[in-house]
Amino acid sequence: MRRVGDFMDIKESNVLLVGKRMSGASRLAEWLERLGCEYRITASYQEARTMLETRRFDVVLSETDLPDGNAYGLISTVIGSPTSLFFCLAVEDIYWWLPAVTQGRECLGAPGLRPGEFARRLQEILFELTAAVPSPPIPSQMGQEVG
Repeated sequence: MRRVGDFMDIKESNVLLVGKRMSGASRLAEWLERLGCEYRITASYQEARTMLETRRFDVVLSETDLPDGNAYGLISTVIGSPTSLFFCLAVEDIYWWLPAVTQGRECLGAPGLRPGEFARRLQEILFELTAAVPSPPIPSQMGQEVG
């Protein structure tokens, strides 16, 4: 068992961040760390696909347009696995999050999530996976800086 701040969790969740802007998403990365997540960052579709084929990720957060392809191709890679996949979409000065796959089941077309809604949903997914109790507070700017 690993202790994260004042929060206990049973296993560390693995998150893959995909896209050019993800390396600059420091608030998102810090929040994932506070949640007890291990994360990897890649900018390319091909590298993300390879990582998903060779390693377990609980959650994938991706931009849709990648330098070497469209992230929608990642959907087929995670269907049938326990992985959840969300796409981020810039809307004015914030990002909306579009659910594409929830724990291996395609859900593309489900309503988009505003930053606060996405943060709550992501916490639910991660804590269902880790059976953790109390979670860190959701940052007020969550999802507004991935750009």
